[in-house]
Amino acid sequence: MVKTVSPIFRKLFQTVKDPLLILNTSCQIESINDFAAQLLNIDKNTKQLPMDEHSKNRWSLFLDKIRSEMGGFCKLNIHVGAGKYQEFYLIGYYHEGKNLIFARISPAKFENNVLETGKHEIYSMFNDITHGILFTNINGDIVDVNDKALQYLQCEKSKIINKQHESIFINFVDYQFNKLQYFANLINCGRASINVSSINQQNEDVYFRLESKLNYKMNLIVTTITDETEKVVLKQKMEQQETLNSIGQMAASIAHEIRNPMTSLKGFVQLLKQSSPDDSQKYLKVMDSELQRMEAILTELLYLSKPKERMYKEISIVQVVEEVVELMLQHALANNIIIKLESYDYYKTKIIGNDNRLKQMLINLVKNAIEVMQNGGTITVKLENLNSGVQISVIDEGPGLSEMELSHLFTPFYTTKETGTGLGLALVKKVIEEHNGAINVESTVGVGTTFKISLPICEESICGENDDKIVELWFKNELLNRLPVV
Repeated sequence: MVKTVSPIFRKLFQTVKDPLLILNTSCQIESINDFAAQLLNIDKNTKQLPMDEHSKNRWSLFLDKIRSEMGGFCKLNIHVGAGKYQEFYLIGYYHEGKNLIFARISPAKFENNVLETGKHEIYSMFNDITHGILFTNINGDIVDVNDKALQYLQCEKSKIINKQHESIFINFVDYQFNKLQYFANLINCGRASINVSSINQQNEDVYFRLESKLNYKMNLIVTTITDETEKVVLKQKMEQQETLNSIGQMAASIAHEIRNPMTSLKGFVQLLKQSSPDDSQKYLKVMDSELQRMEAILTELLYLSKPKERMYKEISIVQVVEEVVELMLQHALANNIIIKLESYDYYKTKIIGNDNRLKQMLINLVKNAIEVMQNGGTITVKLENLNSGVQISVIDEGPGLSEMELSHLFTPFYTTKETGTGLGLALVKKVIEEHNGAINVESTVGVGTTFKISLPICEESICGENDDKIVELWFKNELLNRLPVV
């Protein structure tokens, strides 16, 4: 049965299945539907909404709020019979013309859950949201958080509920150094945003954006946490590309200004070699060597800035690796270093690529390994089959790299060598990207460094149908027979 003071409300209330009631500013019941009456255990003739003294004070504050904002939220302890009080949430909208409050009421039976309005479906939806969401009350206490936010915060719900809002930064790093500004904006303007980062369980950097806004109607600070790792990484790549583009513009002028006089110098050095006495030959050799190094730098700059169109075809990555090992073998032995080609299942692994560029890329890696191993040792070149590609590893026994050096490793002009140009590894990365591959670097100071290159394959077929044919192929392979025994 619906109690109402006006027939116009009766039809409206009969069609609504939520617990609704209409109150005047004195908290007297003007109209109430059966659902609300049953929920509150109120007789249809009840005139006043029964509540305790503390709730009457809340009602006064609630009235002030909804009169200025036309809507609001409050909690009331309502008498439900036999001297028992129960806490309810009341969400109301103020009708200024009639001076009435249209309200929906629901039991506050889910502790610390401000979204719960008596329906589990709403709370389920709260956890299905793809962004992290966190609620903080006006006192700064965290009152609720969804599953996605817990995943980003890497903590359990019990360890964050009722903690202060600033405690979320224990798990985050303010990588733009504006945390103080964030809190100042939140206090003064009621909204703020901040970029933060952390390290996930895979030991990878992840980036988030926190946006907080004060909801005046519910007296809550609503904070959304958005994963922006992909956006930040893309921005870093764009900045790196802009650096390469700047190098390209500079490289064109360098090539024009330097190559012409360098050609003349190389010609005169060759003439001097023919007529100079023996004691001057060593100086001319040094001059010739330095001119060749200058030309190599120009070549790398030009490739990084404006690579020529190259033909891509189906090639054997196994053959490319073997030829590089053979080519670098003598240079390694001269530096008291052994190159070991680690055994693998012998496959004719095919990829689509340019063999010359791949060789140049691998030569750079092996050459770098030789240069850092000043005390000799072993360089291991390992070839492995992956699920959807092939992995080439170049493992040295050099001094290793620090975390700072690793973070700048592929930055153009960054080098750890006294005479290095800082372009070799930038070229390596560019060649790998041209072949839709990826490179990963692992290093331990005092132990060595491993470069792992992953390339997609276009075909993978076993050379022989049985083990006898594979063994026969190994013995017939002259290159492998020439490798030093280790």
